[in-house]
Amino acid sequence: MKTIFQKFIKSTIYLFSLVSLFLSSNVATRAISLQDFRKEVYRPDNLPSSATVNASAETKIIDILEFLIDLLLFASGSVAVLMLVYGGIRFITSTGNQDQKDQAIKIIRWAISGLLVVILAFALVSNVISLIYRATT
Repeated sequence: MKTIFQKFIKSTIYLFSLVSLFLSSNVATRAISLQDFRKEVYRPDNLPSSATVNASAETKIIDILEFLIDLLLFASGSVAVLMLVYGGIRFITSTGNQDQKDQAIKIIRWAISGLLVVILAFALVSNVISLIYRATT
């Protein structure tokens, strides 16, 4: 079992090193000059206009609430995915021990149900916010 795990780790490291090598060489070939950057990337008209700077307090509060809700949903979704990975690792490393295997399956089930709750909550919150926005405009 250890040799299979060691081979898996080695192959994963090789894969990541090849991908990073490819990405680093790709980035180096796409370097642009400062003049090209100013022409192609830097666009002052994309900066916020005075309309967004002088927004009302209500708009700012709504923006803050939307940001906090999104942050909470994305953080809880990330935790659910991490717990799913943790449960998978525990399942793989249970090495035939039935108690550890049952605990890992329990972690995976709860992580999947948590992920489903987060996805449904995101959909519900998004729809409620859009309904409120449409009702007020």
